[in-house]
Amino acid sequence: MVLLVIVIVLIVNPLHAQHRKSFVAGERLKYKIYYGFINGGVAVLEVRKGEHKGRVAHHLYLNGKTQGIANTLYNVDDTYESFTDTATDWPYFSIRNIHENRYRHYSTQEWDHWSRSDSSIVVSSKTGRVVVVKGCQDILSSFYYFRHALLRNPPQKDKLTRVEVYFTDEKFPLILRYKGIEKVKTKFGVVECMKFMPVVQTGRVFQSKDDMTIWFSNDLNCIPIRVRFDIFVGAVYCDLVEYSGLCNPFRSLKSKK
Repeated sequence: MVLLVIVIVLIVNPLHAQHRKSFVAGERLKYKIYYGFINGGVAVLEVRKGEHKGRVAHHLYLNGKTQGIANTLYNVDDTYESFTDTATDWPYFSIRNIHENRYRHYSTQEWDHWSRSDSSIVVSSKTGRVVVVKGCQDILSSFYYFRHALLRNPPQKDKLTRVEVYFTDEKFPLILRYKGIEKVKTKFGVVECMKFMPVVQTGRVFQSKDDMTIWFSNDLNCIPIRVRFDIFVGAVYCDLVEYSGLCNPFRSLKSKK
């Protein structure tokens, strides 16, 4: 389910973007996950009003769970949460709560971006204190960080965008390649999208580094419309099926033909 949380940028006028936001508390996005005609599950992304140690925060929430046949074969109910600073989108506190068949994992990370000038500190409940690059993100906060901070930096075709992430107690770069504009047919109508291909690790799931594609709405919301995974067993899709609480008008949505 974490693959849903890969992120990217938005093409807009840079001068206007400095005064705009791509999301606010109250945004809710729901996705259907399927393989061919098989309903694999659902995923929900939410931005809630939050607080961390007396500071106002965005409470970012992601839950993904299997349904139907997929749930019988491989029961998944994974939740990721992140409390982030409303000004910088840097994380204060992160939660990873994993239920996959009999496997269970629960861990937290406390973030300090302010006590050091040249780096940040993350304290993991599993591995302790780690020094990371200044402004380092968790896997969920990185998505929203892109949506805000990179609005003013329109991407160029085949340009790579990189953000440093600390996830599963490891440091790694999140790298995405912009591939241009495409139109995607959805249940709502045709959506003009920015197409990105994250650079993924090959071997266990993916055969090549270009086996994942994400389409984001080409407007001020920059919401993920579709995610496709080309894995060993075939193509898996995650499609947006419900949305509410958007910060800006859904201008990339065209009426159905």
